[in-house]
Amino acid sequence: MQFDDLLKKGQIVKENTTKEKIAEFLEFAENELSAAKFNLQKFPLTAYKSAYDALMHAGNALIRFYGYRPTEKFTHATITECVDRILGAECGDLARGFKRMRKKRHPLQYDALFSESHKEVQDSVTRADELIKKIEEHTKIKPRQRLF
Repeated sequence: MQFDDLLKKGQIVKENTTKEKIAEFLEFAENELSAAKFNLQKFPLTAYKSAYDALMHAGNALIRFYGYRPTEKFTHATITECVDRILGAECGDLARGFKRMRKKRHPLQYDALFSESHKEVQDSVTRADELIKKIEEHTKIKPRQRLF
């Protein structure tokens, strides 16, 4: 995978991450996804944010699988870009959907504006679920077993 431009810009750094730590990120992703599904009917904005956060954790796991870590510089944009570069050929619609979620989340987070319909939120949660499964399949790492 070519990340030279992101290294040069300081958006990622080389870092070896253990398989166990990657599994923890995937566990966080699964937990956020469960929260998104739980909140979907009564709290769709919370569900949307949880689905997005789930993708951030899974995307972070994917980057770390390749021996890099996102830096604090443009973290969200970097993670979405890396997911698209790694999985774009295999599941481009899902990866690009993650990028769209980032752009739509920004006004929700910082301007209290949100224009997604309930159907669009539901579709976002479904696509997040599919992309997280693709990331788990790609890395061949499963989330840690839940203790509860």
